[in-house]
Amino acid sequence: MPSAELPGGPLFFEEAGTGVPVILLHELGGNARDWDGQTAALSRHRRVVVPELRGHGRTPPPPGEMYTPSQHAADVYALLEHLGLEAPWVVGLSLGGLVTLALALEHPERLRGLVLVSTTAHADRYTREVLARWMQVFREQGAEAYLNRLLQDVFYPDWLLDHLDEADRFREEQRHRRLAGIAPSAAGIASWDVRGQIARIRLPTLVVHGMDDRVVDPTSARILRQTILGSEMKLYANTGHLLHQEHPQEFTRLLEDFFSRHEASDPSTAGRTPP
Repeated sequence: MPSAELPGGPLFFEEAGTGVPVILLHELGGNARDWDGQTAALSRHRRVVVPELRGHGRTPPPPGEMYTPSQHAADVYALLEHLGLEAPWVVGLSLGGLVTLALALEHPERLRGLVLVSTTAHADRYTREVLARWMQVFREQGAEAYLNRLLQDVFYPDWLLDHLDEADRFREEQRHRRLAGIAPSAAGIASWDVRGQIARIRLPTLVVHGMDDRVVDPTSARILRQTILGSEMKLYANTGHLLHQEHPQEFTRLLEDFFSRHEASDPSTAGRTPP
């Protein structure tokens, strides 16, 4: 896994493919592997870059007790500059969606468009309580209790029952992650609120959410859709927070369709994406 030496320290990332760039930003507690299915499919026609945010995967945790979405966005922007990525699509899941919004607000001229997945413009009381419960369970009951709580919160119950092998694999992958490193990011999410700013976004935007998300209420998706002019929305019924894992093929097709439609109408992409 390559890394970039950035002002805040090394940032690790995965990279595959050539063409119009796509940045995939993972959720709280995630890493680059969480996007493996999408990376394999999208990199057939595009250059896919998957950073591991500070305190996640191989990237060392940030200093201090809080690291905000805007600070993560500064890291991603520095990586974008380091790699020379021109006008990337940015796909952000949960925490990654907060980082995507921060990027769009601070550097709109450098982005092609956004996909906001299971995310919000405001960490409301419900989401803050979910995060606080995760941190409390981890501190007081240990990693196994935390993993059990996580499984219940991030997946739709019926999906769990029908995919016990994948649930076990998810639990095993999480067990080997540096869970303590996510605390500064969780603290940064708690104060997140850009509801008064997102109307400024004029980039092509797709909002995607599960109707049974137990981490970020689906009303957050409607607020994004109603506030960001011209944005599109896709809601998945009977689906939890990690919808890209519950519906991997359908979600990937959704991304490819959204990208292709907008690239076809953008003369600057002509000849840049392989057939």
